[in-house]
Amino acid sequence: MGLRGVESRLPESELVLRARRALADGSLDAVTLMERVCALPKAPQQIAERLAAALFTRHADFSRDADGRWTLLVAHVEADRATDVAVPTVAQRLVRERRRDVSYLSSDDVPLRSLRYAVVDVETTGTSPTTGDRVTEIAIVHVDGGDITAVYETLVNPERPIPSAIVALTQITSDMVRAAPRFAAVAADVVGRLRERVFVAHNAQFDWRFVSHEVTRACGLQLTGDTLCTVRLARTLLPHLPRRSLDAVTRYFGLDIGARHRAAGDALATAHVLTRLIGLAEAQGATTWRELTSLMQHGHTRTRTRRSAMPRGVDVDPTL
Repeated sequence: MGLRGVESRLPESELVLRARRALADGSLDAVTLMERVCALPKAPQQIAERLAAALFTRHADFSRDADGRWTLLVAHVEADRATDVAVPTVAQRLVRERRRDVSYLSSDDVPLRSLRYAVVDVETTGTSPTTGDRVTEIAIVHVDGGDITAVYETLVNPERPIPSAIVALTQITSDMVRAAPRFAAVAADVVGRLRERVFVAHNAQFDWRFVSHEVTRACGLQLTGDTLCTVRLARTLLPHLPRRSLDAVTRYFGLDIGARHRAAGDALATAHVLTRLIGLAEAQGATTWRELTSLMQHGHTRTRTRRSAMPRGVDVDPTL
């Protein structure tokens, strides 16, 4: 099965139930809705709107009007059912419309150059989010059609001291992050920038684990989907290299890392590495997602035609 990217799913969860209860008596603006659903009091409007969109845009029970107010559609669904007319319910129509808008839901394979990638790097206070380590900086670089189209970076207040060894490595000090936003304040922005893109990182498991943990901690959401690791990709395509560290791979390609061990510098370097590796994969006959998956798993591409799930981009799955 091919990598799916990070996708958006909204099952029957406590967050959805909270939203239904909150909207049962009428529409609400995003700030009020997020306060009642996620316990985020007086969140900035832009953050609340992005978080609400990430949570509920694809859920058939909810609708957002032109003024940004959210409405529960269950009443309309019940009204449609009460007519006993054999027409699709409002909810069913919305589901179909939203599915038509999401190209990643296609069951056909897709060229690597057509995918949208989010290349991520985080700097942290340590190596384990499960034991209390936190993100101090995050960068997200968008790669579309082989070109870098957007760069996002921000320092993050980790709400805990930064060990001296980490300061020596990253040059990020406690003074630098003291006035920086906490992750909860940037979570919606992060999810929005990852959404429906293939999550890419050099040693992707590390970055994925930290970003997922921070998103869950900030607002009770869980990132879902698969990742593409450029370390693993380099291992497949550059087997002659004795090491596949970011320094080693960028040196091989003649790339410069503008700011090593800073999120934006490392993410930009990884984005350039990604485009070079995709070029090498294409030269070996892996021009689609399915073929790249086969190459990474088996060392060669498969010519046998089969249908495969598509990467559907980063999003969130409520788990509270």
